[in-house]
Order: sequence, then C-alpha cells, then structure tokens
Amino acid sequence: MALKQIRLLGALVCITLFTGLGCSSSSSPAGSSKPSTSHTFTSTLALSHTHTITLAKAEVETPPVSGISRETSSNSAHTHTFTMSEAQLTSVKGGGTETITTSVVNSHSHSFTITKWY
Repeated sequence: MALKQIRLLGALVCITLFTGLGCSSSSSPAGSSKPSTSHTFTSTLALSHTHTITLAKAEVETPPVSGISRETSSNSAHTHTFTMSEAQLTSVKGGGTETITTSVVNSHSHSFTITKWY
C-alpha cells in the first residue's frame, strides 16, 4: 500500500474513533485545542431513559465550599437532583473519578461517572 493510502486510512480511522466516542458534549468549538469551559455528562440508563448534567470547569477548579446541587435534564416528564460535595469536586480536579447517584424519583435513580475533561 502506498504511503499516501496508509496516511489516508490512518486519518479515516482517527476520524471514526473520534466521532464514535461522542457520548457527551462540551462548549469548545469543534477542532479547538482550547480546553472546554463546561462538559455535559450522561447518566446510566434506568427505566429506558437517561439524563444529562453539565458541569462548569470553574466548579471543578474552584469547588464551592457547599458543593453543587442542581436538577438534571428532564426526560420521561421528570428530573432528578444531582449533588456533588466540595471533596468530590476536588477529587475530580486531581484526576479522580467520582460516581454520583441522583435523587430517587418515580422509584428510580441514575448514576453519573464524573471525570476531569480538560
């Protein structure tokens, strides 16, 4: 195989892998090398649906003493409460992974795996 064909094949593999990993989104423009200022995480599946939550980089870099608490996206006509403590946010800032379980609504909850994205 010619060198040009190998490079083209390599580029296609990279594009396929990159677009295939898109389970979450961020605020950085496509192709930007600038770190995102926020990131959207998707929950585990429960009762045939998921929810999302968006964290700001500033919340991880400078975790509020009281932590954060907010509602998830709405799906199946409901939301859940998502809460992270200052210690959990600090763990993520240091490269740790935190599993956060939402409040129980309609007899179920969801979990989010939160990791540093920038």
